[in-house]
Amino acid sequence: MYAAMAVVSACWGRDRAGPEGRGRIIDINLVDSVMSLMEGMLPEYGLTGKIRQPAGAAIPTAAPTNTYPCADGKWLCVAGNSDLIFRRLMGAIGRPELAADPRMADNAGRCANAAELDAAIAAWTRTLPAKDAQDALEAVDVPCSRLYDIRDIAEDPHFRARDSVMTVQDPLIGPVLHPAAPFRFDGVAPRDMVRWTGPAAGAHNARVFGEWLGEEAEA
Repeated sequence: MYAAMAVVSACWGRDRAGPEGRGRIIDINLVDSVMSLMEGMLPEYGLTGKIRQPAGAAIPTAAPTNTYPCADGKWLCVAGNSDLIFRRLMGAIGRPELAADPRMADNAGRCANAAELDAAIAAWTRTLPAKDAQDALEAVDVPCSRLYDIRDIAEDPHFRARDSVMTVQDPLIGPVLHPAAPFRFDGVAPRDMVRWTGPAAGAHNARVFGEWLGEEAEA
């Protein structure tokens, strides 16, 4: 993703400069790319010296925000950390007294009591399948999302309608599920971009060794 952004930026800069424009050498690596996803960990360390440690799915500075187990063995991610959303969430899970509790009046108080809130939410989610819990919270505008397993992905009607999940014919094992290309072009169907699963190992040996490298094939 960052490589693509860099290429587009370099081309834009070249074209914007007119006749004097020139290309750029792009330097990109995985370490810098991943570091950009670390939220505020680096400035936080620089300002306070705090070194974050593994915290699971929770966010130390926002509560309640976590993933919760459901009755069908799946998990539901719930983000109810704003004051208004928190009150709606507590009403939905049948715990309005927590919404009225002065300790939970703001995010700082809820962070201090996050374990209690997580226990209350989990007690509710454990009584419902993940889809039912998600529907109940979405009905009152509480941000939430099921954690998909691969079956959920394969059967999701949105993914299927967009051909994000498609069936491709493999020459060795027959029809297999296959993801679409991560990008699309207008006028080109996703299925036309992924027409096969790739060549067998060694399928191009003769071309590589014979035509490109000039070596004779072994008898």
